Amino acid sequence: MTAIWWVVVLVGLGMGWMVSRLVRYPGGWAYAFHEEHQEERQALADARSAVRKLRETARRETTQAQTAVKRAEWAHRRQVRRVESELEQLRNPDRGALVEQLGGIALHEHAVLVGGDELELAGMEVRFELAKSSHVSYVYLTQPDGRQHMERYEDEEFPEDTVRRFSVQVQNAAAAARRLSEKRAEDIRVLEGKLGEAREATGPVEAAQERLEKTRARHDADPKLPRARAALDDARKEWQDLTGRRPL
Repeated sequence: MTAIWWVVVLVGLGMGWMVSRLVRYPGGWAYAFHEEHQEERQALADARSAVRKLRETARRETTQAQTAVKRAEWAHRRQVRRVESELEQLRNPDRGALVEQLGGIALHEHAVLVGGDELELAGMEVRFELAKSSHVSYVYLTQPDGRQHMERYEDEEFPEDTVRRFSVQVQNAAAAARRLSEKRAEDIRVLEGKLGEAREATGPVEAAQERLEKTRARHDADPKLPRARAALDDARKEWQDLTGRRPL
């Protein structure tokens, strides 16, 4: 069965080759295959090859130039996106990891969570108070806009020293966050400048586009392809005069 299959394949390939040759050199079997017309067939083949090579060269060089434009554009967009991403992270920092939680107050690296509310840590003022008539401690959190939150701690569950220590920890974290916020504001200013520079840094893209336009213009102005096409038309006409059939 395998041998028969290979015979069928070879016969099919042979038939395809003959049909293709008859199409490329129309006019009949003799014109397509006989040695008598080898010179005419070769002239037509050479004319076709010259046009094909010139077209392939123009297409290859134009494609390379187009690829260079796309790469330059991609590199430019990547640089802009990188700076934009850094800016987004600075402008909208996350709360960071949990540092410590005491009762309803959860201290994170960059924020304080109270219940379901996230309070800005930078600029926060923290005050500890101890009730005189009962064993209760209070921690007051004052936000930069003046709003306050109070958290109550029963001494039985939360000893005074623990609450005091925690309030100091929050206050120190708020001071550190304020310094970090000031630095972040400066970093944002610097990055905004870099973003403007990155967006305007289109020199490589413009240079690649200019090379593409020059490549296209050079091939459009090159007389070789028109001459090769004219030579192919002459070869086709000669074949038509010989056979009565005009080849493709």
